[in-house]
Amino acid sequence: MKVAVADVGTNSSHLLLAEAAGSGYRVLDALKDRTALGECLDEAGNLTPEGEDRLAGALTRFRELSGAAGIPEVRVYATSALREAPNGQAVAQRMRERTGLYPAIISGEREGHLTYLGAAHSVEFGPDTLLLDLGGGSLEFARGGPEAPTDVLSLPVGAIRMTRAFLRHDPPPAREVQALQAHVQDLVRPHVSRFAAQPGTRVVLSSGTAEAAAVALNAAHTKATLAGPDGSVNGVSFTVAALGGLLDRTRALRPGARLKVPGFEKRAGTIVAGLAVLHAALDLLGVREVTVSEGALREGMLIEELAQLNAFTGGLSLRQRSVLATAERFGANLAHAGHVAQLARDLLAALARTGESFPDEARPLLTAAAALHETGQIVSQSAHHKHAAYLIRHTDLRGFSPRERELIAQVARYHRRSPPKASHADFAALPAADQALVSRLAAILRVADGLDRAHAGGTQFRELRRARAEDGWTLHVTGATPLDLAGAREKADLWTREFGPLTFRNL
Repeated sequence: MKVAVADVGTNSSHLLLAEAAGSGYRVLDALKDRTALGECLDEAGNLTPEGEDRLAGALTRFRELSGAAGIPEVRVYATSALREAPNGQAVAQRMRERTGLYPAIISGEREGHLTYLGAAHSVEFGPDTLLLDLGGGSLEFARGGPEAPTDVLSLPVGAIRMTRAFLRHDPPPAREVQALQAHVQDLVRPHVSRFAAQPGTRVVLSSGTAEAAAVALNAAHTKATLAGPDGSVNGVSFTVAALGGLLDRTRALRPGARLKVPGFEKRAGTIVAGLAVLHAALDLLGVREVTVSEGALREGMLIEELAQLNAFTGGLSLRQRSVLATAERFGANLAHAGHVAQLARDLLAALARTGESFPDEARPLLTAAAALHETGQIVSQSAHHKHAAYLIRHTDLRGFSPRERELIAQVARYHRRSPPKASHADFAALPAADQALVSRLAAILRVADGLDRAHAGGTQFRELRRARAEDGWTLHVTGATPLDLAGAREKADLWTREFGPLTFRNL
């Protein structure tokens, strides 16, 4: 299984292509684009047309590289730059229209969680690990155990943001750096009890600034552990005192001299602020030594994506595996298919708990239809629901009877556009009981598919509540983007017909 993930940051955007390999993954290709969206904000904080053009160009290149590698879609997450821009959601929608990729805007806490996951698979995490991840717009703190964080915080003190707010001169005088560090510590101080270093705490840094510091310290022959033979600094450790010394030396350098420092070539304009932010936060938290992780947000995205795929494929029966093989053969987006299948199964189970009656075959038929609902895109996007039905009817789905294959085809066919009608010949040919089953399962699939319209995989089912008959249903979810919620509302028409009105709450 191959997957593609990308993150859009304040300074740069990154694409990572990989495939599952045993219990881990193997990187196939990577691409970095210095979009520098932090440079493209107007006085109100909105992303400018130039910034949109930069982002559209990067996403187009990402889509083209992914397509050349045989990966149909790229999961894209956007962080601080779009998260804080008043027009961020509108920009995300325009990117979808211009490039076919939708940069789902994630919270700082979600960013910290995923970065922790990526870093934990790059260096060894202990029972008490503290991660600091510095970006252009924000600094994330995450504390937890070997695999997952239990506490996450995001503060708006990124390297680009602090450079613009405090460093008026170049090189900056000591008073400007001191003011910057005082501001950082003022914001961190209320959270010291949550993130202060304790005996045995392992502290990990994950950011371009941290990697640059490790390279510079290694080149200067300080107390940094030697970098790997390939130049990698993953796992390199250095003291906070050494970081402070590097900050002092860097602050005094003129711009041309900073460019010549190993590691600073691509971030000479923001490195002083980046070092100052890290040193201020680490010093306040009582940290003495840190370790650098090259694994970050996109690696965490990749690990999560593969885990979701493994959970989807691992839960399939033998005949459902034939469905998966068919979906792969027709180039379906397995991550999206798996997420929609899980949402659909959750909705089916929730309906059953409220007293709605379904036959035992409903779950496997719905799962198969969800896995195959986009296979028709290999023929044409505009009518892919009809092409999917045709492909399913004429594909050897092992373990399914001709009747079951026809039901799967029709449920998949009605995942979009027109709901089932008596004027549709194939639907009208079904017995009444099968017509009812197709309509009810298609109603569920339409809502589940709408809830992942952004193909970001973030929407999670929480609860389905049944109100009085005239009020219908309320579906509680978390992590849905505005595009997901709009998609679900748009596709709830058949649900309303079959079960009653449906409203959505994103918790």
